[in-house]
Amino acid sequence: MDPRMYFAAKKGSMEDGDFSLVDHLKREQENGYQVTPKGNTILHVAALFGQRGFVGEVLKITQALLCYKNKKNETALHIAANVGQSEVVSELLNIEGKETLVRMTDDIGDTALHKAVRGGHIDIVRMLVKLLLDPEHDFPANKAGETPLYLAAESGFRDALIEILNVCKEPTYVAGPSNRTPLHVAVIQEHTECLRSLWQWNKPLCEEADKWGWNSLHYAVKQGLTEIVSDMLGWKKSLAYLPAGSENDWTTAFHIAASEGDVLMIYELLDHCPDCWDMLNCNGQNAFHVALLNGHETFFYAFLESGILDSLVDEADNEGNTPLHLLAASGTRVPQMILDHPSAKKMTLNKQNQTPLDIALSRTWTIKKEKLVGDLCSINGRLGQRDFKVKRKTETIGNIRQIKKEDDQDKAKRDKMEIEKL
Repeated sequence: MDPRMYFAAKKGSMEDGDFSLVDHLKREQENGYQVTPKGNTILHVAALFGQRGFVGEVLKITQALLCYKNKKNETALHIAANVGQSEVVSELLNIEGKETLVRMTDDIGDTALHKAVRGGHIDIVRMLVKLLLDPEHDFPANKAGETPLYLAAESGFRDALIEILNVCKEPTYVAGPSNRTPLHVAVIQEHTECLRSLWQWNKPLCEEADKWGWNSLHYAVKQGLTEIVSDMLGWKKSLAYLPAGSENDWTTAFHIAASEGDVLMIYELLDHCPDCWDMLNCNGQNAFHVALLNGHETFFYAFLESGILDSLVDEADNEGNTPLHLLAASGTRVPQMILDHPSAKKMTLNKQNQTPLDIALSRTWTIKKEKLVGDLCSINGRLGQRDFKVKRKTETIGNIRQIKKEDDQDKAKRDKMEIEKL
């Protein structure tokens, strides 16, 4: 592009010495418009730098530049909307043909409204939304599947979201990336005000599942949004029983709360659906199984002591493991609760023919061996290599015999106690 033209557009100057914009534009209409390396015309440049008067004068000379696209297929309106030049946008929308202009898309499928929402420019959003009266055709998704409504929900841009919803009288939506609704992303990003507005606008959105089979309630439970969950279940309690996941790999809202160790969410779910604790996931696991597998032992103890979910303790999953089996496997010592709990005395066997006590004792034996090896390794720094090998061998034999002796004594005591009980 001629430097004089570029600086004229940047500064908004129509005349500068021997330079005349009118003469250049008339000449360029015949031979093709001069552009920057990115393919921007002087209208793009003026839009970028907010030269409203210059834009208006250019369009009086020729309106052909109005829909002219650069190398990214962006019009001057795209550029102005993206950088927040609201006065330029207003000028461009005063020209005949604006209805076509606002629907034009760039390389990634973005309209000017996409750009304005993504940039957070509410004044431009309002101007553009006023021209869009057909939600089905005027709010399309870009190539990534993002509608302006989706982008507003994802970024928490509530003002823009409300402007769009006010035009969308019919509660329709276009599925976004990964088949997620705007409500999905508002919940995931924890934009509470946006998700409340979306849910009030279209309550059935919370039933829609994404690519992974999760609906908005499932994500609200995972994020710990107790009030939102309460609202959704107050509207439809059956949401709590909808599975999350695929046909062969699924869980429930109750299990999701347990996997997060969220005691308050568990009580919220039980308040609305008092029998939802009875559900199992695809592996035949109850809430205690899932909590323990995710390292939430305190969650397990809290509910076990309350007695609310006591019947879940000795419920076996598809592998025959009860929550007590998993608790035994997770600790570094035999939990006293396993020894004291009535369910432990049932000697329930999993598919490996192990009781919870077997697993706990096996783990104790492993910890003792690991400690022994660690102690021996620490000797290596104080002894010569040959002496270390000899000492390690003799000490290992002696210590293993001692550990086995202690375990045999423990077993004899337990057997004696059992006999005395008979």
